[in-house]
Amino acid sequence: MFEIIFIVAMMLFLFGITIFVHEFGHYIVARKCGLVVETFSIGMGPAFWKKEIGGIVYKIGAFPIGGYVSLPQLDPEGMEKMQGENENDRKELPDVSPWKKIAVSVAGPLFNIAFALPLAFLVTFAEPMPDHTAVGGVATNSVAYAEGLRSSDEILEVNGTPVVDWYGIMSEDLLGQGNETVSLLVRSGSETNRITVPSKSTMEVMLPAMRPLLAQVTSKDPAGIAGLKTGDLITQVAGQPILWWHELSSSLQDYGEKQTTITVLRDEETITMDITPKYIEEEEGQKRVLIGVTPGDPGMLPWTMEGTPIEQVKNDASKIARLFKALGNKKERGSAAKALGGPIAIFTLLWFSLKLGFLYAVGFIRFININLAVLNLLPLPVLDGGHICFALWEGITKRKVHPKVVATLINIFAILLITAMLFLSWRDADRNWNVSRFFKKAPPAAEAPAEPQNNE
Repeated sequence: MFEIIFIVAMMLFLFGITIFVHEFGHYIVARKCGLVVETFSIGMGPAFWKKEIGGIVYKIGAFPIGGYVSLPQLDPEGMEKMQGENENDRKELPDVSPWKKIAVSVAGPLFNIAFALPLAFLVTFAEPMPDHTAVGGVATNSVAYAEGLRSSDEILEVNGTPVVDWYGIMSEDLLGQGNETVSLLVRSGSETNRITVPSKSTMEVMLPAMRPLLAQVTSKDPAGIAGLKTGDLITQVAGQPILWWHELSSSLQDYGEKQTTITVLRDEETITMDITPKYIEEEEGQKRVLIGVTPGDPGMLPWTMEGTPIEQVKNDASKIARLFKALGNKKERGSAAKALGGPIAIFTLLWFSLKLGFLYAVGFIRFININLAVLNLLPLPVLDGGHICFALWEGITKRKVHPKVVATLINIFAILLITAMLFLSWRDADRNWNVSRFFKKAPPAAEAPAEPQNNE
């Protein structure tokens, strides 16, 4: 119980400090530029704690999913209305140059990037990881094997996109599902070759060299039903030792939908449980056994644990840029949208990273800081990028955007953003705990057979 309380406290602290850094950037630059600051809030919603000092209200919101600095010269009334606050008695405020507004808006993302660099420096002290684009095995009856792909080969590119870990390999493979083939740039020893394999079979024939460590367990699938949890390390299937992820996959195929005993290592305790895998039918009538888990080997993390601080930050930025590119691509948009996660997914990954070790959590927080910086620079009215656009318009045309227009746009996009977060949170919760089962109608009860009639 103490361990759980400690991990939850660390999660709130690490996520909270990210929000604090972003909002402190807005706050300190706004003070330096002479803007009026009314509220500095970490968290959203009703105040869990608040105190007024020097005319500024400092507060901690009840919901630790964001924060804000109330700057009426940037946002005349939008944030106050969203928070249920009334500022009708506000005095008329002096004008602020658009360039100061831009400086304040950019400060939040820049502080996140600046904060990410020392975090990246800490990550350099993590234990070196093996090459996580190495192939653990290849199905001998596959096109990839016939093309020359072998165990220990390294995947350098997928469909022309460079990859540095198996997360990148699997992401590119998923995003390329609209194509008939997948192009791989492979290094085998000192030679580099490009091979082409059929789409939708890549991850079945390329077996990554990863431990069978679980990052996510879907509650409504066999793994969740059996009791497997995030952070479990599978060590045996039916009494046979399992060292690698592809050995787990192939062992499950051998047993089909028969009940099988699985042994896991959980918090240094060995636990045995029974699991009944299930088949899923794929194209051309083929079936494959699944239990509803995703790998949690460090090579499958969405954030890197290698490279110099600058290389780490560039890698984080490239991954979110790749996501935006996919969302703008007709063929990749559907797969990319399915990969999006909300606050629950963030806290799940933070929980898992803390289970792996403190430096993995530091790497994840660095990744979140870069994501927060990039996302906030998008030109949407509710984000920092929107305020930059308003200020640029004012600087170029010498005319302000009407405060009512600013407030209306901010409120509309804030509602859209909150709706998106609620949808993603619902999807994350359903994926983790199968909450949709509580809203499904029970099947109608079968009618009892009619009593036989006696016609005599």
